[in-house]
Amino acid sequence: SNFPNIRMIKEGGAKETMQSMDSFKRAFVMAIFGIFLLLVLLFNSYTQPLLVLSAIPFSVIGVIWAFFLHGETLSFFAILGTLALVGVIVNDSLVLVSHLNYLKAKVVDTTASAHGFVIKGAKDRLRAVVLTTLTTLAGVIPLAYGIGGTDYILQPMALSLGYGLLFGTVMTLVLLPCLYLINHDFVGWVKRLGKTT
Repeated sequence: SNFPNIRMIKEGGAKETMQSMDSFKRAFVMAIFGIFLLLVLLFNSYTQPLLVLSAIPFSVIGVIWAFFLHGETLSFFAILGTLALVGVIVNDSLVLVSHLNYLKAKVVDTTASAHGFVIKGAKDRLRAVVLTTLTTLAGVIPLAYGIGGTDYILQPMALSLGYGLLFGTVMTLVLLPCLYLINHDFVGWVKRLGKTT
């Protein structure tokens, strides 16, 4: 550089923002890991928790897309809303995967009718997942757009929560049944491989 003896030290607001972002990263990783451990205990499986958690990247894409369309920057409070979104979006996936497992347990020959019970399960839980999402959106969208008053702290949180939930729910309803089928086929293939060796 042109001034080798000069160095920049971040203090004040910039330093606090960096510390907050570091704390957020740790909290995000701990939240994901904690949810994963709880789901492992619930499903007694290591692959099905990954199915449930697969909704998280889709919801994060929804958050980024929403802020890009609105011309807003991803502030700390927006990222905090994304952390809250993780806990909410997992619920939809959990409801769907639990119901698919219930239907799978009732089927005698799952290899012959895997597509059947997955399609039925997705149809059965469509209304519950959509209504849950719509009621949450009805609460956060007015806050996100300042209807009834503007709060500069809660507004970005509500925007990230609302659009992340909307995008994540749509992707969950479309892609999660497909991922469930792929996981079902993979587990079946591993079991057959174990029997032949």
